[in-house]
Amino acid sequence: MLNIGSSSDVGSNATIVTVKEEIKTPNLQAHSRNRSRSRSRSPGKISDSTQLNPSEMPSNSRRAFLQHMVDSLPKTVYNRVLALKHNQLQQIKISEQFFREVYELEKRFYGQSCTLFDARRDIVAGDVEPPAMERYWHEEADELLEEIKSTEEFKQLTEQLQHLPANAEGVPRFWLTVFRNVALISDLVQEHDEPLLECLMDVRIRYESDSYTVHFQFRPNKYLHTSSLLLTKKYILRHEADKEYPFMFEGPEIVRCEGCHIHWRDGSNLTLQTIKQKRLRKGVRNMPKVMPRESFFRFFSPPQAMDLSLADEKTKMVLGADFEVGYLLRTQIVPKAILFYTGDIVDNVNDDLYTAENTSASLSSVSHGDQNNQKDPVDPIPSTSSVFPK
Repeated sequence: MLNIGSSSDVGSNATIVTVKEEIKTPNLQAHSRNRSRSRSRSPGKISDSTQLNPSEMPSNSRRAFLQHMVDSLPKTVYNRVLALKHNQLQQIKISEQFFREVYELEKRFYGQSCTLFDARRDIVAGDVEPPAMERYWHEEADELLEEIKSTEEFKQLTEQLQHLPANAEGVPRFWLTVFRNVALISDLVQEHDEPLLECLMDVRIRYESDSYTVHFQFRPNKYLHTSSLLLTKKYILRHEADKEYPFMFEGPEIVRCEGCHIHWRDGSNLTLQTIKQKRLRKGVRNMPKVMPRESFFRFFSPPQAMDLSLADEKTKMVLGADFEVGYLLRTQIVPKAILFYTGDIVDNVNDDLYTAENTSASLSSVSHGDQNNQKDPVDPIPSTSSVFPK
């Protein structure tokens, strides 16, 4: 299950760090030394210090230690601790009401934005030509970005960009570009999905009291039957704390999702592929075999698990990622799509990967005596497929 508390505003040039909203931001600098010391010890070793400090223990050891401490309290003190936990339960009841009202506020204000979403849809489709516009907000030059743009690798990437003709209608490939610029969604998009995603006209949210549905509207195309130009994905919410784990409540959770049936045109199902089998012997007819393949459109056929606690690990992992995508679509992608298109908002999912690769390459070059590449590192350039739609 995924916590989906109220969406937070992300300003210009912002970076999405995580889908889940954090109520508190810990002082990472202050705790980094403690975490590094914890990692350096073996898993079974709780503390090197004669001064007992639970914060330096691994999380499971800390939890076990604190539970043992509470169980060892005198009966009267233990009863007071139980009274405090009952007190906390009453606070959770108030939090449930708070988050319910926040969700209703989000629903109401989304409705007020629908006319703006209509205007966005019409401009993207080319149905409306806006008047000449001027930028009246301030954007400072970013030295690091300018340094990246000056690299040879970046210039090679830009040469692969498809330049639009001057008479192009609307904003071609708008939603495909948005999806390709969000790592969590781009992972779902395959190359064979791109022609159909170029036909995606609009993405909207429809709110209900205990769920919301993401609507994907396509223009007529050679893949989808006319009855399937509107695809939907519904996310069911739980606004109350889990009865078994009430103290973990941090807002409404996605507990289930429902896709929709896709009516494909004959021979155009992007979730299937036809494989020609090798002929085993002469005279035997070679029958092609239809096999499933990865596709963004499998997003509309999620695995069904009425009770996640009983689901296998693979199903939990698939649904967990699905819930994150659904949350991200509702709170970030749909309301702020243009900022993902322009790069004002980017995620940092791949930053650690590229940093690790660069560090490894740097160490390798040093070990081989290559002293000519010891320059200040520049942020790595992502692959073309993750940045620029083909």
